[in-house]
Amino acid sequence: MKILILVLVALSAGVHAEAQDVPAKPLKPPAASKTVVHPENKPETPHLDFVTEYIRELASIQEIRESGERDLKQDSDATFSNCIHTSTLMQLELDSQIGQLKRMRLDDPFNELIPTVTGFYKDKIKLWQQMIDICSAFVGGPEQGVDYAKLGADMPKIRARLDFIDKALFEASPLVFSTLIDMKPDSNGHTSHLLITKAEREALIKQIDTDFGSKLDEKDANYGVSSAVVLKAGLQKDFKCSDDPWD
Repeated sequence: MKILILVLVALSAGVHAEAQDVPAKPLKPPAASKTVVHPENKPETPHLDFVTEYIRELASIQEIRESGERDLKQDSDATFSNCIHTSTLMQLELDSQIGQLKRMRLDDPFNELIPTVTGFYKDKIKLWQQMIDICSAFVGGPEQGVDYAKLGADMPKIRARLDFIDKALFEASPLVFSTLIDMKPDSNGHTSHLLITKAEREALIKQIDTDFGSKLDEKDANYGVSSAVVLKAGLQKDFKCSDDPWD
């Protein structure tokens, strides 16, 4: 029963986050991502394309999470098979997202952002595989030689590592938004403009509203939804757009 509860918690929204006034903290790359090599002939990706893709990725992960929750409610007797199904979908989506982001490149000072994000995604894929392995061990009933107590103890450790990564990505949301800020100062020396037009800003806000809906207003939203809240809040600040006049 304890293992069942752990699985239910692991596949639910779980972690909650406050999305207000989050400081832009630099992401610390995983050990495997310390060395980053960019092809010299690869042009910089338009920042709008990067942010648009990042929002899509947040929404895709949230959709899988919610689908897993619905499956658990509909058939609680299939907890472990649902665990395997949801964890595998997470792996496939993260692998696809890594592929999309690897086609992109940002110049300094954001040149480490994409490689670091993909490094965290790779770590999450490994952790979801561990979740699959644990749930697989419980499918079909007890087998001799399997330390089920250890597997049960490993489940919250995996959850903690996934939570830690999601929190790091959440804390980097202001940095993702800042890629849209035009670093050219206005006449007062302030960075008051975005690199995108008014229509493009409205399109991003609409994308977030469409993908996340009422979840954006939830007080105890998970880190993924809270990341979307931070991005929307940044877009709604009093920045001028690229097609606004300069002071």
